Amino acid sequence: MITFSRRYLLVTLAWLVTRGWVVLLYGFPAAAEGSFSWWGAEWGVVGDVNYYRDSLDALATDGVAGTLVEYPVPALLLLWIPYAAIGLLNLGGEAYIIAVLAMAALTDLLFMVLLVRNRRGTHPRFGISAAEALWLVAVPALGATAYARFDLFPGIMVGLAVLYAVRRPKVAAAFAAFATGAKYWPILVIPALAANRATRRGVILTVAGTGIALAGLSLVLGGWDRLWTPLNYQGERGLQIESVFATPAMYEWGHGGPESGYAIDYTEWKAYDISGPMVEALLLAATVASVVAGALVIVWWVLAWRRLPRGARTEETIVWLVLATVAAFLVTNKVLSPQYMLWLLPAASAGLVLLRGRARRQLGIWSVVLVVATLLTHEIFPRMYGYMLTFNDIGSPWITEVLAWRNGLLVLLFLYAAWRTTRLLAALPERGRPATEDQERQTLATSP
Repeated sequence: MITFSRRYLLVTLAWLVTRGWVVLLYGFPAAAEGSFSWWGAEWGVVGDVNYYRDSLDALATDGVAGTLVEYPVPALLLLWIPYAAIGLLNLGGEAYIIAVLAMAALTDLLFMVLLVRNRRGTHPRFGISAAEALWLVAVPALGATAYARFDLFPGIMVGLAVLYAVRRPKVAAAFAAFATGAKYWPILVIPALAANRATRRGVILTVAGTGIALAGLSLVLGGWDRLWTPLNYQGERGLQIESVFATPAMYEWGHGGPESGYAIDYTEWKAYDISGPMVEALLLAATVASVVAGALVIVWWVLAWRRLPRGARTEETIVWLVLATVAAFLVTNKVLSPQYMLWLLPAASAGLVLLRGRARRQLGIWSVVLVVATLLTHEIFPRMYGYMLTFNDIGSPWITEVLAWRNGLLVLLFLYAAWRTTRLLAALPERGRPATEDQERQTLATSP
C-alpha cells in the first residue's frame, strides 16, 4: 500500500484537485428563502440535466418511443439509472443533478484508472504520463460542461476502444459498439478497429453481436421508428451558431448586430441557430464538405483494410485514423456543441498511452492545440455565451472572434490528422506486396 501510494500519489492528488474544481464550477443546491437555488460559477450548464429529468418524469406517459428522441434507447436507459436510483431512495428532483454528476465523475475516474494501469515502459519521471496529463487538464479545460453533458460517456468508451484496439481488439470492439448504441457518431471508429486483418474477424463478430443485442433491446422497448429518431432529429436541424460553417455569419452578426441582417433564435431542436443572408449558402457548403470528407474517410478505410498489417505502426495508424475520422465529422457538421470536444479528448489521451518517441511527441503537440481549442470552447460556453445570443457592442465582437479562432484551430487539427493518416497509410505496402525502397525509407523516417 505504501509503494502504491508513493507511485500514484501525484496523479491521485492531481485528479482530486482538478475534479474538485469542476465540481465547484458545477455547483450544488443551497437553501435560499425557504426554497432551493443552485449555486456555482457555471450553474447554467445543468439545463440539459434538468431536461433529462423532466423528460424521464414524463416517461410513463410518453413511453420510450416519445422520450428523449434525439438519443438512442441505450442512452435513455443510461440516463434512467440515476433517475431510478433517486426514486428508490425517495429523493427530490434536485438529487438527479447530483446523481448525474456522481455518475460522470465515476466514469471519468474509471477512465483515469485505466490510463494509469495501461502505462507502458518505466514509471513516468514526474509521476504523471503524457496521457494522464492530457486527461487531467481536459475535463477542467471544458469546465462544468464535461460533467453535465451525456457525451462524456460515449467519448470515454471511444477512448477505451482506442486504448485496447491492438492489445485486446474484441474488448475495443465492444466499447465501440456500446458507444455507438449510446450515441450514433462512434460508428465512425469501428472500421478503423477492424482494419487490422489479423484481428478483423473477431472485431466484426463482437460489433455485430453487441449491435444486434442493443438494436433488439431498442426494438422491444421503443419500436422500429425509435431506432431512427436520433438521425431524423439531427438531419432536420439548421445551422447551429457554434459550428465551423456558421463562423462567417456569426462574425458578421457579432460585428454588425441586427443591422447585419442575421438573427439568432432558439429552435425546436433545443439549440440556437443563425438565420440570414448567407445561411443557405453556408448550409450547402457544409453539405458539400460533409460529402467530400465522407469520401476521404472511405478512402482511408479502404487503404487501411488493404494495407494495415499486424505489428509495427498498427497502433499509430489506428490512433490517427480514429482522430482524423472523428475530426472530419466534427468540422463539417452543421451542428457543433461545446461537449463535442469530448469526442476527441479521450481518444487523444488513449493514443498517448500507445505511442512512443517521435510519434508520441507529434500527437502530444496536436493534443496541446486540442486543449487550447477546448479552453476557447469553455470561454464561449458557458462563460460568454450570452454575448452569442444577444448583441452587445463590446461582448459580441469579442466572443465571435474567439469562436473564429476556436473553429480555425479545429480545422487545423483536422487537416493535420488527415495529413498524418494519409502519410501513414501511404507508407504501408499493399497486401501481398513487399514494401518499396521509398516506402521503407518513409516508414523509417517517421518511426519513433
